[in-house]
Parts: sequence; structure tokens; C-alpha cells
Amino acid sequence: MFASHDLTFSYSPLKKFAFPDLRCDDRDTLLILGQSGSGKTTLLHLLALLLQPESGEIMLNGQALRTLSASQKARVRAQELGIIYQRAHFVSSLTVLDNILLANYLGNKKQDKDKAAYLADQLGFGEHLFKKPHQLSQGEQHRASIARSLMNEPAVILADEPTASLDDTNCRKVVALLKEQSQSIGASLIVVTHDQRLKDEFSNRVNLG
Repeated sequence: MFASHDLTFSYSPLKKFAFPDLRCDDRDTLLILGQSGSGKTTLLHLLALLLQPESGEIMLNGQALRTLSASQKARVRAQELGIIYQRAHFVSSLTVLDNILLANYLGNKKQDKDKAAYLADQLGFGEHLFKKPHQLSQGEQHRASIARSLMNEPAVILADEPTASLDDTNCRKVVALLKEQSQSIGASLIVVTHDQRLKDEFSNRVNLG
């Protein structure tokens, strides 16, 4: 179970955010909708332990995460959180496959090439695994980052605009795979987006702004 309580964050005295309390149980899904400027990405970065809230708490299976050390937070991110960033981040010198397997390395887990190939096939870029990231389209790069986020069977999947750059067909593929994987591995799935196509895909929704 993943939850947050009374989270606040400020970039400046004039740009402050106070977020609603969130709860997402194992194998459950939560859609957080909001327009640009509503704090969607800020909230996701707080949940991903990339930003430190001014106040409030984040809980994973009963453990408070806010006061963990930097190294402890890094370990939680590598082993327990599957983060899908709005912009894909790859090592340009590595193949797409090696970039996906990097998640296993950072999480101190055995590299699982079969799983990487399975996820790539499910997301429709299996024929591109041995290319370099710059040889993929923006949509293919985004789908590769989704595959990477699922490699370590995280306890929580945090997705920042996972479908914004995708056409309707690939949008449906991504949503279906994220739901399937969260059910299969028992993960909480939290999607942050302005993509109105997803409204009918998730019964649990929170609106920001």
C-alpha cells in the first residue's frame, strides 16, 4: 500500500502547492488528472522521493519514507519504485536493451533479458532492442522507458504522462500493459496526466487544480 498525507511543497513564496491525501492499495490503480501548472509532475517527484516535501508524509507498506537518508531513498527508488518519467532518460552509448537492463543493475538484481524482450514485444518495439536510443522515435523511446520501469517488479509504478506522446492504439497498449503488470506483480499503479483519454480507464481519480 502506498499513501501520502498532508504533502506540501514550495518553489517560492508565490508558488506553493498543497496536495490532497492519496492512497493506492496493492494491485489498485489511481489516476491523477490536472492541467499544466497544477503540480502534477511536482507531486509525482515527491512520491518518487526526488523532491523533499516541506511537510507531510509518504508511506510504503507502513514505512515512512520522508526522513530516509539520501542513500536509503536511492535504494527504495531502485528496488521498490518503477518510475516512468515524462521525458525518457537513456545512456546514449548503450543499446535500447542495455538501457532497459540497467534497471536490474541499479536494483542489484539479475539481468533478465527474457523479460526485457517480452515487455518490448508487448509494447511494440521488440525489433528495436539492439538500436541506440537516438534511432527510436519519441513514442518508441517513451515505451522503452515504460519497459525499463517494470523490470524490477516494483511495489509502486509511478507514471508521469505515460501516454501523452502516443497515438490511440499505443495509448491503449500502454494502459493495458501497466494494469496487467500491476495486477501480476501486486503493485500500486499511480498515473499522473492531462490526457483526457484515460478518464474512462481508471475508476479511482483525483483532480488537481
